[in-house]
Amino acid sequence: MLTALILATFAAVPPSKVDPSTLEQGYTLRTYEIGRALDRVARVAEDATPNADRLAGRISFKDIDELCPAGTARNQIAIEAVGFIKAEVAGKYEFELRCDDGGMLSIDGQQVIKHDGLHPPSPKEGSIELEAGLHAFRIDLFQNEGGAALILNWRTPGAGRFELVPETAFFTEAGVTRVVAPGAKVYKDGRENMRPGDGLPIETVHPMFKVEPLRPEGFQPKIGGMAFLSDGRLVVSDFEPMNNGVLRAETNGTLHILSNVVGGTPATVTHEKLPGGYHDPCGIVEFEGDIYISHRPGIDRLRDLDKDGTFETHEEWARPWIGDNYHHFSFGLREKDGWIYGTLSTSIYFGNTITSDGVEGDTTGLNGPNPPNRGTLYRINARTGEIQWIAGGFRTPNGVEVAADGQAFVTDNQGAWMPASKLNAPRQGRFYGHYNGRNKCRAFPEGAPASLYSENPPSPPAVWLPQNEIANSPTNPLIIRSGRYAGQLWLAELTLGGINRISLEEVAGELQGCAYRVGNGLEGGVQRLIEGPDGCLYAGSIGSGGNWNWRDTRFGLQRLRPTDAKVFEIALVAAEPDGLTVRFTGEVDDAWLRDPSHYTLRQWRYEATAQYGGPKLDEEDVPVVEAIPGKAGDVVRLVAPSIKPGRVVYLRTAPTSRTGERIWSAEAWYTMNAKPTADAPARRYDAKPVE
Repeated sequence: MLTALILATFAAVPPSKVDPSTLEQGYTLRTYEIGRALDRVARVAEDATPNADRLAGRISFKDIDELCPAGTARNQIAIEAVGFIKAEVAGKYEFELRCDDGGMLSIDGQQVIKHDGLHPPSPKEGSIELEAGLHAFRIDLFQNEGGAALILNWRTPGAGRFELVPETAFFTEAGVTRVVAPGAKVYKDGRENMRPGDGLPIETVHPMFKVEPLRPEGFQPKIGGMAFLSDGRLVVSDFEPMNNGVLRAETNGTLHILSNVVGGTPATVTHEKLPGGYHDPCGIVEFEGDIYISHRPGIDRLRDLDKDGTFETHEEWARPWIGDNYHHFSFGLREKDGWIYGTLSTSIYFGNTITSDGVEGDTTGLNGPNPPNRGTLYRINARTGEIQWIAGGFRTPNGVEVAADGQAFVTDNQGAWMPASKLNAPRQGRFYGHYNGRNKCRAFPEGAPASLYSENPPSPPAVWLPQNEIANSPTNPLIIRSGRYAGQLWLAELTLGGINRISLEEVAGELQGCAYRVGNGLEGGVQRLIEGPDGCLYAGSIGSGGNWNWRDTRFGLQRLRPTDAKVFEIALVAAEPDGLTVRFTGEVDDAWLRDPSHYTLRQWRYEATAQYGGPKLDEEDVPVVEAIPGKAGDVVRLVAPSIKPGRVVYLRTAPTSRTGERIWSAEAWYTMNAKPTADAPARRYDAKPVE
C-alpha cells in the first residue's frame, strides 16, 4: 500500500490474540540516525521513519559492521529490534542482554533488562514469567561512538545455562513494505525540548472541533472513499489493504450506504452492504443520482433507475487504464461541471513481483515499469465518457480536490523521485517529478512507457510537506468553506494521523503556500475527509500491516462538529519581498513581537532522485534582522532578506497571547518557490468550493 511510512511498534498482545498465520520467521531490525551525542537509552519520536529497516534472524551482533547495513551511519544512532518471541512452555524465562552502548529489553510492554549508559560490550540479566505462546518483544539500543554489540541470550524453564535465543523463536508481521527515509531523527532522551505542536505531532483534537462517534456496533470499516448522496445518506467503500506486492485476482472491497448519519449516533445510524466487489476502491462521487466508484481496473457506476433509493444497476462504466501491479490505485473522486476528476498511482516492485513479471534491471526506489498514463491527474466527462489527461509525474496521489475556478489540488507521497510528500496545484500538460521506471519486462519487452508529459521540466509543488515533521502519507485536501480559515485547505494525513491546514497565495503567476498542524486524537489515520450537508467534517480511517497505519489502527468513522472555541495559533504566514508576515489568532505583547530572537527560521531545498525519499539539502539558518509588529498586535513582519527562492522555510515561534494562552502549534512550513517583489507582491489565493 502507500509507502511513505511511520514507525510501527509492537504493542503488548496476549498470546491468544496473536494470529500466527499473519507472521513470518524472524524479527524487524531498524536503525535511526540521530546526529548528536547520546549517553542514555531512549526511543525515537513516534512516527519517525527509519534510515534502515530489515528482516533479521538472530540477535547476535558482535561488531558495528554486523549491526549496521553498508552505507548507513555508524555513530550516534538508535537501533530497535521488534517482533514476537515464542515461549514453548510456561514458566520463568531468564534473559541476558549483552550490548554496547546502552540497551533495554521489554516483553509484553514490561521492562525486563535495562543496561544503560556508555560502556563496552557487557552483559546484564533479567527475568520474566511467560505463558506458552507468542509475546511482543522490543530491544532499544543506542550507539554513540566506537564499537557496538547486541546479543540476546536466554535460559528457558529447566535449562542449565544461557544460550543464544534461536532464530526459530522469533516472528514478525509478514509481507510488510520496508521503506526508509534519510535524515536525522528525533531522539526522546529528555533533551529534545519538544512537545506536541512544537517538534512533535499534536496528539489531541483541535478545540475548534468536537469529535462524535458514528459507527454502529460491530461496524469497523477500513475506508477507501466517502461521499454524501443528495438524499443525505453516506456511502463508504471498505477494503482490506494488502502490502506484500502480490496482485490479487479476487476483489477485496465492498460498498456500504449509511442512513441517519447527519445528526445521528451509533445507536441510530444503520448501514446496508451493497452487492458487488471492488479492487481497492479509493474514490466515490455522486453525480445526477448515480454513484461512481474508482478502483484498480477503472470506474464502476451504480444506478437507481426507478428512484426508489435502491441502486439496482451495477456496471463497468469506464476502463481507460491498466492496473497490473498491487500498487496501482485509482484515487479520488471529485466532480465539477459534469467532469469527474481522479488520480492514478504508479507501481512498486519487490523481489517476488520482479520475478513474476520478468522485470529486467534495477528498480531503484522500488520504482518499476508501468502501463501508459499511470501517475496522472485525469478527468472523465460523466455524460459523454470523454477522458482528458491533465497532468503527469505523480507517484501516489492519494487525494484530489477541485475548486470552483477549476484549479485542482493533488497530494503525493514520498518515494522514488519524491524526497518528501507534497501538495501540488496541477495545470494542464505539466509534469510533477515522478519518472516511471522504463524497465523491460514481459508486458513491455521493448521497455515500459515514460511518464505522461515527462518531456517537460518538473514543476514544483505548491507546498512541500517535510517528511515526519508535518506529514508522512497525506491523503485528500478539502476546501474550507466557512469560518476564519475559509478559502484555505484541510489536508488529511494517514500515517502521522489527523488533519493539517494549508494556506496558499499566488506569486509570479504560480501557487505556493504554507503548512500548519491542526490536530489528531481520532480513532485512526485519516484516509478520507469530507464535509457533510450539516457543515460537519466526516473522517474515515484505514490502516494495514507493517507501517501504513497510524499507531496500528486499522479502521474508523467519526464526525467532527465545529465549535465556537477560539484557539491561539498561527493563522497565516505570507511571503514578502524581504521576509515573511506572520499573523496570529490573538494579540501578543508588542515587546515580545519586536524581539528577533523569538523567531527561528531555517531554509533548505530538495532534489528529486530515483532513490526513495531524499535529504534536506543546503540547510541553513536564516537570520531575522528585524521584527516589526502591526498596530493590532496580532501580526508581525519578519525582515529576513536572506530567504532564497526554491526553498522550504521553516518557522518556529512560541508566543503567549495577551490573555495567557500558549500557542497551539509553534511551527509552520512555507514553500518559497518564488519571492514576491515590490512591483509584483504575493496575492492571497482563496479556494472556492464547487457548489
